[in-house]
Amino acid sequence: MIDTHCHFDFPPFSDDPAYWVSRSVDAGLTSIIVPSVTADRWPSVQSLSTSHSPLYFAVGLHPVWSSSHQEGDIAALEAFLATSPEKCVAVGECGLDFMIDDANPQAQIDILKQQLTLAETFQLPVILHCRKAHNELLQVLNGFPNVKGVLHAFSGSKEMGLNYIKRGFLLGIGGTITYERANKTRNAIVELPLSAMVLETDAPDMPVSGYQGEPNLPERLLLIAEALSGLKGSNVGEVIQATSQNARRLFSLNSEISSFA
Repeated sequence: MIDTHCHFDFPPFSDDPAYWVSRSVDAGLTSIIVPSVTADRWPSVQSLSTSHSPLYFAVGLHPVWSSSHQEGDIAALEAFLATSPEKCVAVGECGLDFMIDDANPQAQIDILKQQLTLAETFQLPVILHCRKAHNELLQVLNGFPNVKGVLHAFSGSKEMGLNYIKRGFLLGIGGTITYERANKTRNAIVELPLSAMVLETDAPDMPVSGYQGEPNLPERLLLIAEALSGLKGSNVGEVIQATSQNARRLFSLNSEISSFA
């Protein structure tokens, strides 16, 4: 299995990364992608990925952390990417979030466009975050037809999913689908193609059903795969194989990482 979105640079994982990597591998994970949220975290996600073979990383500026971003961050991001850092597989986590206090939509759109421009320049996919801003995000993406990536934490309708898929984006499928009350998302998943899906935990956030109130863990990715297989009427092995292939293709992951299973 491949967890395409895990914040391994946050507790509890950052307290003992080797222990948590070992647990994840024992649970059947072959690769974990660690997106960053602010410029000062780029070195830590890079160091984690360099030190632990199953880990890969992405560098970006998350809209929820807008107040932490500095004027020179985009120039710093360009300089960082220009070094072709090993195991950097995407730009992200970036996107739009109009639910936060003092959201400043235009400022968010501007910084997102700059990150998409860099993704296009360096031919990297993007990991997109979006809350209450899908119309705006889709409009921005129309200006970047060559940029592909993942819509993180998909929790929308069939129509929303198709809008991203037709722009060349995969849908990040996480713990939301493990909740029976998430009817809209679960019904959409039934009708959307497995060829456009990847698995993710968003650990330590976005807990799966039955583990509310606890930090989420990469090892619970299997529960998401099982929920997805139930919705798609497929066996779990087929779901894991398909989503892993999708992730490897999008993020250009090394095939030999499968040896860590």
